Amino acid sequence: MIFRYVILLILCGLAAFPKIGAAGDNFFLRVADFGGKKIVDFPLRAGDTFFIRYIHSSDGTPVRDTFLIGKDGQLILVEEAYLWYGAGLEFQKRDGVQWTSDGRWSIIRLDRILPELRLRIGRVAQQILVLPDRVIPFDTLGRPGEGLIIAVAR
Repeated sequence: MIFRYVILLILCGLAAFPKIGAAGDNFFLRVADFGGKKIVDFPLRAGDTFFIRYIHSSDGTPVRDTFLIGKDGQLILVEEAYLWYGAGLEFQKRDGVQWTSDGRWSIIRLDRILPELRLRIGRVAQQILVLPDRVIPFDTLGRPGEGLIIAVAR
């Protein structure tokens, strides 16, 4: 009887610490320079979403990209939303891409797995990285014009 009670206490204790045994779900969103030198790692878990928001450089309208960390650590572009079509934005209807509108935003839903995302810190784009627990302006990670690589790491 005591043995069952001890086992029950151990199981309850493990349930109180869900990260034990789930280490495979822990990842980092790594920001590096174009040379591959790490600038910063942000802890994330499989299933977490984050956003990149910016002002389109020629149209001056807001754009919001939604990303998901896949169960195996994939960087997945889930959605791109914008107020007005601009150069370089997703817009074509094709297999695997769904276009909708909420009356204000054009919303492109896709599940595009990216090995990494390369971009330059804009001079007018006001790019920000929106994580579950913080907001980081890209120009705090480097100077305008510098290149960044965003990828998922273990």
